[in-house]
Amino acid sequence: MQSSRRGKNSALRRICGIAAFAALALQLVGPPVRAQQLPLGGLGGLGGDLPSVTQAGPANTAGVLQYCVQNSYLSDGVAGPAKNALLGQVPGSGQSSDFKAGSNGLLQTGNGQSFNLGGGGGIKSQMTQKVCDMVLQHAKSLL
Repeated sequence: MQSSRRGKNSALRRICGIAAFAALALQLVGPPVRAQQLPLGGLGGLGGDLPSVTQAGPANTAGVLQYCVQNSYLSDGVAGPAKNALLGQVPGSGQSSDFKAGSNGLLQTGNGQSFNLGGGGGIKSQMTQKVCDMVLQHAKSLL
């Protein structure tokens, strides 16, 4: 019984120590940041920040949504209606180069720049998931 109590006390001290360390680390790091502000340089060496999605036009946004659905980052039930509504805004946009780029995983970020959602796993896959979520929100704002 005595040995059991000592083991529980030791475990409790370790947990308290971890909690104290975590609290100190949060104080040193500062306030939490939104995902859009999260630098990726320290996360697997990908460099840069999450891309801005606000410069993507309706056709490119619809194409990226298609890419996200095809690659299981978003469900068609969630992203499909937004994609179809965007394509309905501009006749022929489903055949445009902007849509085709998006459906190939290229998000147009403005000034002739694009962000490639494809390739890699791990951190890159997590980034792509976040970008797909951001593109869906952007699509809804365009409707």
